[in-house]
This record gives sequence, structure tokens and C-alpha cells, in this order.
Amino acid sequence: MKYDITVYSSDGCQYCIRLKDWLEENNITYINKDINEEHVLKEFKQFNIHAIPFTLVVTDNKVERIIGYQPGKIKAILDS
Repeated sequence: MKYDITVYSSDGCQYCIRLKDWLEENNITYINKDINEEHVLKEFKQFNIHAIPFTLVVTDNKVERIIGYQPGKIKAILDS
């Protein structure tokens, strides 16, 4: 399955660190966007989400939004 994963996170967020570690341990490629960078924060705010990590999983023209540390949900999407 073709997929694109983007994680909006911060280095000071323990759940963000755990999620990125889990993605790397499972050889899942992703793009990390640090919300401490002004242009990334502006992009993040457009989603009207107020929690991190915030993960966008795009598969076959479907977009899933995942708030918080939910590796099981990401795995389920990628396995479907």
C-alpha cells in the first residue's frame, strides 16, 4: 500500500517522541514537522487541532487524522 504519514510534533512532547520511535522501530516512513517552527505552527493551526502528536495518514486518496499517541490506529490503517 502506498501511504504518506506526516507527524506534527514537538521535541519536548514525550508522546511525540514515543510515536516517532514506534514509527522508526516499525520501519514506517514519515515526515516530521516541528510545531516550534513558525511556518509549521501556522500550517498546524489550519487543522483546528489543539493537541500533539497529530498524525495525518494519507492512503489511496483517503485522509485519516489521528490525535495523540495511537500506534495501533496507524497500524490498523496501514494493514487494511
